[in-house]
Amino acid sequence: MLVYDQYIYPEKPDTDEDIIVFHSGFCSTTPNYSYGRDTRDYYLIHYVTRGRGTYQAGGRQWQLKENDGFLITPGTTIVHTADKNEPWDLCWVAFFGRKAGDLLRKAGLDEDHLLFHYDRDDFLEACIKNIYNESRTGKNIASITGYFYLFAGRLIEMYEEKEKKKPDIVRFSRFDDAVIYIRRNIRSRITIENLANYMRLDASQVYRIFKKKTGLSPQQFITRMRMEKACEMLDKTDLPVREIAEWMDYEYQSHFTKQFRKEMGLSPTEYRER
Repeated sequence: MLVYDQYIYPEKPDTDEDIIVFHSGFCSTTPNYSYGRDTRDYYLIHYVTRGRGTYQAGGRQWQLKENDGFLITPGTTIVHTADKNEPWDLCWVAFFGRKAGDLLRKAGLDEDHLLFHYDRDDFLEACIKNIYNESRTGKNIASITGYFYLFAGRLIEMYEEKEKKKPDIVRFSRFDDAVIYIRRNIRSRITIENLANYMRLDASQVYRIFKKKTGLSPQQFITRMRMEKACEMLDKTDLPVREIAEWMDYEYQSHFTKQFRKEMGLSPTEYRER
């Protein structure tokens, strides 16, 4: 099997830039070749240029073919496997940054929407190969980032065209949209600054919206939703409290238990027993 994977940096840099392209590559797989069962702390987009295969993420599985693409999100355990009769060729680009999530959402991609299809031309493949080639030679970061924005821009353009064709588009209020964002990121400790950036408002406006709708500050509302999710996991799973705390990004179980008791009036163990 041939694999070409070019890293721009020897390790993931610590930066708060809008977009950082980390590595890119392409491969021709052998029948039934499987890769994954691990996680990453950055985004990765794969695009199928030939053949077939399967992609598994979050308990779901998809059969993919030429011109399909799939997104791998940070912290998600995935597996992708080449077809036994028509093993696929793939190309990919890895990236992260402050604007990465917003850019993907504009292209209709997030943890709940991981797939896309593009069959107009070879533009996406060409962008990735340009990133790869520049990474091997001059490592001109401006050029690499530019090729990535062209890649993302084409996905956004395609998604916007598709959305315009929909006869009935559901419109969410800013509050409803914020709640969806919180649900999608319930495992993380979301700040009012995160919400403000997502809603494209300043923090005081976000505070007033939440206070008017719920009587709670944004942070109180987020904490309430996180504890409700914890209750759901205590009800519906046999996971130990320690694992639930880790899943919800608490460094120490004691911190999770203290927060849970403050919100619910009893400890996680007492809640489960009741």
